[in-house]
Amino acid sequence: MTSLRTSGTLLLCVPAILLTMHITAHGQQSIALHLEEGKSGAVWDLTLGPDGKTLYSCGRDSTAKSWDLTTGECIRIFKTDTPTLVTSLALDHTGTWLASGDMNGTLSVWNARSGVRYYSAPAHDRYITDILMTPDGKTIVTAGRDDRIRLWNTDDGRPIRTLEADMLWVHALAVSPDGSLLAAGGQDGKVRLWRLPDGTPEGDLGMHSRFARSLRFSGDGKFLFSSGADGHVLVWDLETRALFRELVLEDGFAHGLDLSRNEELLLVSKMNGLMEIWDWRRRLLKQKLPAPSYGTMQAIFDDAAGRIYSAHTSGAVKIWRIEDGALLLDMVGFSDGQWLSFTPDGYYDCSSFGDRYVQWRKGQELFPLERYSELFKRPAIIEDVLRGGYDPGSSIEQIIDPPTAAILAPRDGQLFAFGSEALEIVVEVEAQDSERIERIAVLLNGRQLSGDQILNQRILARTDTLLRMRFRIPVLPGRNTVEALAVNAARVRSHRCRADITVETGRSLNPSLYVLAVGSDSYAPAFPNLQFATVDAQAIADEFVRQEGGMYTRVYTKTLTDRQATRENIFQALREFPDIDAQDMLLLFFSGHGVRDRDRNGRTRYYYVPAGVTKSTLSTHAMAWDDFSREIRRLKAGRVILLLDACHSGDVSIGASNEKVASSLAGEVGIVFTSSSGNEFSYEDRSWGHGAFTRALLDGLRGKADFTGDRIVDWSELQLYVSTAVRSMTQGSQNPMVPRLEQFANFELVRVP
Repeated sequence: MTSLRTSGTLLLCVPAILLTMHITAHGQQSIALHLEEGKSGAVWDLTLGPDGKTLYSCGRDSTAKSWDLTTGECIRIFKTDTPTLVTSLALDHTGTWLASGDMNGTLSVWNARSGVRYYSAPAHDRYITDILMTPDGKTIVTAGRDDRIRLWNTDDGRPIRTLEADMLWVHALAVSPDGSLLAAGGQDGKVRLWRLPDGTPEGDLGMHSRFARSLRFSGDGKFLFSSGADGHVLVWDLETRALFRELVLEDGFAHGLDLSRNEELLLVSKMNGLMEIWDWRRRLLKQKLPAPSYGTMQAIFDDAAGRIYSAHTSGAVKIWRIEDGALLLDMVGFSDGQWLSFTPDGYYDCSSFGDRYVQWRKGQELFPLERYSELFKRPAIIEDVLRGGYDPGSSIEQIIDPPTAAILAPRDGQLFAFGSEALEIVVEVEAQDSERIERIAVLLNGRQLSGDQILNQRILARTDTLLRMRFRIPVLPGRNTVEALAVNAARVRSHRCRADITVETGRSLNPSLYVLAVGSDSYAPAFPNLQFATVDAQAIADEFVRQEGGMYTRVYTKTLTDRQATRENIFQALREFPDIDAQDMLLLFFSGHGVRDRDRNGRTRYYYVPAGVTKSTLSTHAMAWDDFSREIRRLKAGRVILLLDACHSGDVSIGASNEKVASSLAGEVGIVFTSSSGNEFSYEDRSWGHGAFTRALLDGLRGKADFTGDRIVDWSELQLYVSTAVRSMTQGSQNPMVPRLEQFANFELVRVP
């Protein structure tokens, strides 16, 4: 049996969007966040998990997503097989079963926690408009534009019953709290009832003059709320079947309805972007959320947390404070699985490159958000906002123009015919603001070079606005990628300028390979035990030993497992490797649990957890990845590859996903190849004898990744094979990834025996 390695929609075409965060700098230019066209899509529906810590959204980007409401992170992606609009979501009362409906008429049911899809089936001839689960979770109810309502068995998707709605396009569904009554509203404005579970018609309650859009039962089952495109919200007394209250909205119509826990307040979300809170019994408008945004598709109360969650056609899920209507956070998911969460005053957290798709707009100028990461990327502030420990401000004093950088030499595509001599590069940086250029960082093959690795550097020109420097760096035979970026005094950086060069040599450089493999299985009771982490580590080390005398003159290996895999032993193993030269490769493999924690200064840190470490001893006994990256940077290896299977612990509140760790290490260590993306689980299975990631790595290294048949597996072949194989083995539930893959030139990795 497969087990978890617990670890760690505007309509069709969305134009470039200005997210609703407008800031005035010193009362001068308006500054806003600008979302790149086509990278996201309207959010169509929301549902809150029973624990109050997880929010689910779906929409135009062919996915449903789960969001961690303690960190603002996207936890899981639930992706359809074909591009479509995911129109509606339903979650059972245990938070285990997640059902989604889409524009193709397909019903899909997933494990809400793991992301595993149980089944998909055609449910309607056209467009599923709404979906719900009965209170006991045993039945799924769907409505479609084929004018039918269908009931399905949750466990296996078996059809139970079809109801002819006798209305045009069933738009909305609701089920009473005791599960005895089903309500539906249609395009023709009708609001109709059926008795469950047998589906006996109970007749019409009444109708709206324009189509009925949303339905909501009161918690005691005495009232049904309906909204229509006529701008009215009707409250029906289910005992008398008479109209009890009628609310006339000032403008627009209610696309979504929700009730507060005490059922005194009605939350109305409108297609014009406005949201309103009504004392529905007194027909009194109590509150308007402060500023119109893009169309609001749905909004729900979370009384326990004092928040409102809303879904918008801008592609954002917004979090508001009920008390004063203040906007706390925007969460945006992108079509490729990346995500970004940001506060009104600009602080943010994101996935490995979620900040690539958002730019600051000042006047007509656009500046990528990622260039301001040292200033504004603050995961701890996002957590504090959600915990109530930080109150977002509403303004930023200024947005500084990033500096520009250019590699003057060598030319992109240049060929060099020498051995292991150093390469001279010349970088020129120019300030675009009053901030002085502080430093230039040079990266070789995706890895930022430390002072020890740069053979020589010299300032060629220096003014208040310009810095030109020459660097001598070692390069490797074959293709090399050289990059440079500048950082000014305000910690704003330039774009990465890049030159790809090729070094040809007739000399045999006889590189060596250094392998450190680390794995831990024994974690109980602090964390769940694993099955194959130690086996995986030993197998990877053994596999590369076979390359001695072939691709590599010598292969040095060190394997640390369970109690041996301490922070001190890991660092000591790196220091005890024989002298590593610029022509050599260092390969690192880590398998086990990864977690995050906050230090005394409020900084979020990520850790690899050796066996025996508990939550209370993380800071003293676990290995912080930023400390690890400093150890790696002092080594002179020409290439470094980190194979990371250090999965999150299963406890989302402290879990550190592979992607988060990889993002924090990208550029510092070198190539980071992780077993999964986002907060996905990593799988292990007895039939594989390993975790899925390691199984695919071993198979690829032994020849299955040799797509060209030249008896050599290069980096591109291995990455492609492993990613494809793991997705296949796990039915798409686990997706290995390399942050900033485009930074790394291809190279030969192993010879196939």
